[in-house]
Amino acid sequence: MAEAKPSRTIREATVADARAIRELYGFGDVEEFAARLADPPTAPGTTHYVAESDGEMVAAFALTALGRLRPGGRDRLMLHEIKLRPSVRGAGVAEDILAWLETGRAVGTERELLALAPLGQRPAAFDQFGLSESHQAFKWAVVEGDRRT
Repeated sequence: MAEAKPSRTIREATVADARAIRELYGFGDVEEFAARLADPPTAPGTTHYVAESDGEMVAAFALTALGRLRPGGRDRLMLHEIKLRPSVRGAGVAEDILAWLETGRAVGTERELLALAPLGQRPAAFDQFGLSESHQAFKWAVVEGDRRT
């Protein structure tokens, strides 16, 4: 008998999620992130989301509304890296997030999606949903002391 698929929910992140999101990433200042979640104008156009499976946070990601960048073009969203809890890699969480974008945010019909992934990685879910390489991303690093971020 097949194992039942966990019940997954995708929702906007709240201040109460800041510590758990920080744990997913493994670095960062919880208070600073909580302040950003509490005051959306600190990151205009960006909304943070979490995915929960049976009540446990299993992923975090953010979407930035880019609007229409060229005459006659579609509105665009940028999907920032999907950060998965290691125990759920390969369990279909990324696929559920992309399906949510397709149905809940009209990606692929009314909006284009630009998705960021770590350098050298091509998530299998991207292929499953027909995402193709179309741009290169370049980062202007911030210098903090003797370290570039």
